[in-house]
Amino acid sequence: MTTPQRPERIGKITVGEAEIPFAVLPGLPELSGDDAMALCARLVAPSASERILLLGCGHGALGVALARAATAGQVTLCDPNLIALRAARRTLELSQVANVEVSEAISLLPELAGQLDRVVILGPQSRALARRWLVEAMALLRPGGALTLAGANRGGVQSLIGDAAALFGAAQILGVGKGCRVAECLRPESPPEPPGWASAPGVAPGTWHSFTARLPAGDRELLSLPGVFSYEHLDEGTDLLLRSLPLPAGARVLDMGCGYGPIGVAAAAAGASSVDMIDVHLLAVAAARANAIRHSVPGEVIASDGLAAVAGRQYDLIVSNPPFHAGGKVDTAATEAFIAGGRALLAPGGRLALVANRFLSYQKMMARHFPRVERIAESKAYHVFVGYA
Repeated sequence: MTTPQRPERIGKITVGEAEIPFAVLPGLPELSGDDAMALCARLVAPSASERILLLGCGHGALGVALARAATAGQVTLCDPNLIALRAARRTLELSQVANVEVSEAISLLPELAGQLDRVVILGPQSRALARRWLVEAMALLRPGGALTLAGANRGGVQSLIGDAAALFGAAQILGVGKGCRVAECLRPESPPEPPGWASAPGVAPGTWHSFTARLPAGDRELLSLPGVFSYEHLDEGTDLLLRSLPLPAGARVLDMGCGYGPIGVAAAAAGASSVDMIDVHLLAVAAARANAIRHSVPGEVIASDGLAAVAGRQYDLIVSNPPFHAGGKVDTAATEAFIAGGRALLAPGGRLALVANRFLSYQKMMARHFPRVERIAESKAYHVFVGYA
């Protein structure tokens, strides 16, 4: 199977008199944060030599604005979404800025502890992930370094600012506009007593959130991180899929959109000969890798845009609890591409199984690619379909 090249679209944000072009790739949620990026770029003026980290960089346009200000400094862009990082790299190419690097690391600790002059956070949807980033920012900043916060009011930026004030001691609003706001905190020489959430497992640096999941082969302790789908417990859809889908011993299994890896762990416990797990979310990949090691899962855990990382491989069973949101909108295009691409990876007699919310009509999608499709389980909220190659 060959993976088609993803077409790109070029957008623009306006910062003062300048326009910054940015790359938009399929699969990257449309950002309600474009207005927040523009407001942040207008209000924040880094000094020329600052070392800056931008967390939640999205398509990277704000990174370009920061790099143009910090001409003798260095800007690092991070985002948990692999497609966002690829878009950011392309955005940097469009503006030809050289003092920026894009990092796929989920944390820059302990290597850069106390070394940064500024951390900028574009508020994520997950408050727990935002808190993880705030605690990391405290550890990364030198005393007197600046924490800049930007986001949309409807995206929870006021909660983000409140949490930052509780951790840093105070926060100052720099400006508001178009339903967005930007705030700043300074890293104190002697930080105040941190709030209780700062030491929560998965939020505190170097820690994991852990819980016990009831899988078909028995209870397993699983590790996860804030920002990963249903990171605190096994979600109802995955639970239904695992209870209804036979996992044959000796099978070659692919878990697409693996999250922290419960399906892969269950497949390995059932005796699969190999289990590959892929996800576009870097925090999910990190958690799935930790669980694969913890539970001796044979196979690879790979960060992947769709099925690109496993092109050319062959499987007996492909399983997924696919996402259906792009930003705040229902978007099933990625699932349709997964169904078509997954069919090409199946060995003769192989199966593709997925679980979906009841309002999503994936059975018709699957019927376009499989000679036989069955609904093998359903609940009030979910149903499970299997396509037979």
